[in-house]
Amino acid sequence: MKSLNIFNKTLVSSAVLFATMTLAGCAGSVDHGKYADGVHDVSAKGKKSLITLTVEVKNGNIVDIKTKSQKETESLYLNAERLLAKVVANNGHEGIDAVSGATYSSNGILKAINSLPRADGSQPEYVAVGSKEGAADDNFKLKWSIQPQLGLLKGDYYFQEARFRQGHMGSVAIVTDSNNADNVIFAEFNESGRPNYYTRLYQNVPKRMSEYNFSMGKKKGTAWVQSALTMEKLMVEQDKLTFELNPDFDPALGNKLKEPNRLKYAGIDIVAGASNSVQQSMVPLTAKIHAQINGEGTNELFYQNAEKLLDAKGKWTGVTAVLRLVVNRDSKQITKAHYDEIFADEKTQIKDASLKKFYRQSKYESINYVEPARIGFNVMFDALNVHLQQGGSLFSINDLPATGDTGSYAATGFTKRSDSWDLYLHQADILYRQMRQDGVIVAHNKI
Repeated sequence: MKSLNIFNKTLVSSAVLFATMTLAGCAGSVDHGKYADGVHDVSAKGKKSLITLTVEVKNGNIVDIKTKSQKETESLYLNAERLLAKVVANNGHEGIDAVSGATYSSNGILKAINSLPRADGSQPEYVAVGSKEGAADDNFKLKWSIQPQLGLLKGDYYFQEARFRQGHMGSVAIVTDSNNADNVIFAEFNESGRPNYYTRLYQNVPKRMSEYNFSMGKKKGTAWVQSALTMEKLMVEQDKLTFELNPDFDPALGNKLKEPNRLKYAGIDIVAGASNSVQQSMVPLTAKIHAQINGEGTNELFYQNAEKLLDAKGKWTGVTAVLRLVVNRDSKQITKAHYDEIFADEKTQIKDASLKKFYRQSKYESINYVEPARIGFNVMFDALNVHLQQGGSLFSINDLPATGDTGSYAATGFTKRSDSWDLYLHQADILYRQMRQDGVIVAHNKI
């Protein structure tokens, strides 16, 4: 009997152990695969509509999500839709924040995922989430390049600017081959925020190479400059300066990115973010330039040189110097000058750690860049522009801001000579020699 009892106890122990292992295995499989397999349509309310997603689940894990239907503001939904990849990677919505500027659409997506059938039959209550603004630059996903064409660029110069839409200032610069006016070799669109812009930070601030694009991208998922660059590329590659009106244009569809009739001009499928700027400013201004090219032409010539700044070891510092001069063909006098230093497109390319935060911006257009000489970089080179327009020499700059070492901010408004003046002088010498060789500029004093 004693041996039988031992046998029975062994059987009971084995059964308990097997049951325990089985339960543990079930618990493990539920944790690993928490959703019911299959293809499921799940829905939840966004800001303007019901958002419906089609979700594919295999072995309890989300493997694919597609938007089946929604009628949200298109640009905002495209921003929020970036959450789908995060949900797949996370195998659920838990711990995922809403996208800034698209909070309602984000919560519609995440709440729909929360309603996905679970393997254990549970249905957790959904708790709405907000966005995390935080140090957004580190997680900024949008890409664009603001790097200028290196080396020398020259040709016939055309420029138009005008205010539009509540007072924004739009401008277009076009350069054509001096021997073939139909050959567009350079196109550049810029825009400054209107003087009464609702965000004081961007009032009268040029958008092309400033923080504006990052601010806009975080809110809407697109940057203003992306549309401008798309259009410029189109103009140069196709030598195209005029665009046909879209006969089916419907202004009510302005923010519906997938609707072709949202566009005022036919054949322009631009990136969202600056469609109004392109359609209300860039295209009309370029049409004026096209008329000028085919009419009176221009008596102004454009010269630009861009050069990467190198360190003592001959490696790029992540900053590019660029000088642009416009000269009147008849008087041989400079009518416009612009010098700038442009930061690399990526933080990792900028060697000076203190300057990394200015990636995809320039010293002239950045709002937050601090010039070591303690005066605005833009102030320095706006003064150069006036100096040259008044007939001053490219090289006699000692009366301009931050060209000397004063040590006294109180007395002069700056404390020392800015290194940028020497970089400017190098570029000025390159352009001056070329312009003199071409016979388009009067002699400048080089003292």
